[in-house]
This record gives sequence, structure tokens and C-alpha cells, in this order.
Amino acid sequence: MNSKLSYEKIMNLFDETFQEYKNKKMSNLESLAKTYEDFELIMSKGDLEKATVLIKYGEHVLNQPYVFYKSKEYLVKFLNEINYEILQKELTDEHYQDLINRKNEVLQNLNKKALSYNARAMWYYDEIIDEVNHYYNSISLEGKTSDDIAKDVLARFNRDCRNTKSEKIGVYTTLAERLLDDSLTDTNELRHIESALKEFNVDDVGQQLTSDEKQKLQIRIEMVLKRLSDI
Repeated sequence: MNSKLSYEKIMNLFDETFQEYKNKKMSNLESLAKTYEDFELIMSKGDLEKATVLIKYGEHVLNQPYVFYKSKEYLVKFLNEINYEILQKELTDEHYQDLINRKNEVLQNLNKKALSYNARAMWYYDEIIDEVNHYYNSISLEGKTSDDIAKDVLARFNRDCRNTKSEKIGVYTTLAERLLDDSLTDTNELRHIESALKEFNVDDVGQQLTSDEKQKLQIRIEMVLKRLSDI
């Protein structure tokens, strides 16, 4: 990334780098944070590179359910500081108009985005549910015991479970729901999950989840525990 890169190349390379991190089983937030770090050197080369990376970063931020309040402040501050008239000399008319339109879209939509005050790079509430379900659906259940399946899923999300309490309980709750739905309850792992859910206090996640997400999670946990008690 040391040579001069064109406007289009930076845009495409940012998306490609982000996807490479996603392919390493990282959350959107962690993938985006690492991608941004990779492009800091490019940003230092000039205002065009800086504007292009910031705009692309902002577009990815807007794809998340919330925006970290400091990220919003950072984007607004630095996007507004750039002299776009100077950039017009470095771009074709088409690319210049594309950059301006994208910049305006980012700034306008940032003001409509719900804010998060949690700085940790983590899986969002709905995102971790979808990811666990996707992985569960992708593995073959044939010839595997209930313990094999549970251990497989927990091994896939071991790193995430160690990251934050909200991610851990999100993984546990979703896996328990799937095992119960498939009547795969003869597993020591499920009993371990049951103990963890019984001990869990939803307020322990702090600002990792919104009030609405905490309420949804609590309802799901109570339903899982009820179903387990009926077995």
C-alpha cells in the first residue's frame, strides 16, 4: 500500500480488505477497525487519499445498526476540514462528483444514526444471532452426537465468548435455542450453558447492549431456561 493509488482503487481495496477480515470470522466492527488501521498510511499521503478512506469508512459505519459516538464526531470533524475544491484538480469530473455525493450522504446519514457509547469492537446483538445460526446451519449434523455439535459451535465462537459478556451470552442463548429446536439436549455443554444463563444478570453487559436488546435477551433466556426445566 505504499504506491500512489487511484480514487477507485482505494475504494475497491478498502472493501476487499474488509472482506478479508470478515473471512477470518471477525465481526463487522472488528473487521472495519482493522481495515481502517491498514489504511492509515494511505490517508497520510494527501487530502484525496484521506477523504476517500474516510468516506469509505463512513459508508461501512452506516451499515452497522449503531455508530460509536466518537466515530461520528471524528468523521464529521475530518470530513468537514478537507478542502474539496483542491481535490477537484486531482479527479475526473465523474469521480469528483461521486466523491462529493458520497461525502454528503455519509454526513447526512450520520445524523440519523442511533449512537452507541460502547467502544469495544464486538458483534452486535442481531449480528451474533445471525452468525451463530448461519454457522449452525452450515455444519453437518449427520453422524454427530449432541455434544459434538455443541462443542463444534462453541469452538467456532470461543474467541468471541471471551471478548464480551454480551457476545458470550448471545452465543450461548442462540446455540441453546437451536439444540432445543432439534431435540439435541443430551449434552453436557447444554447443561453448562444452562448454568451460565441462570447466573447471568443482563445488567452486567452495561452499554454493550441497548435497553431494548437487554429486554429481548432476557426474554429469550427465560424461555430457554423454561424449556430446559421441562425436559
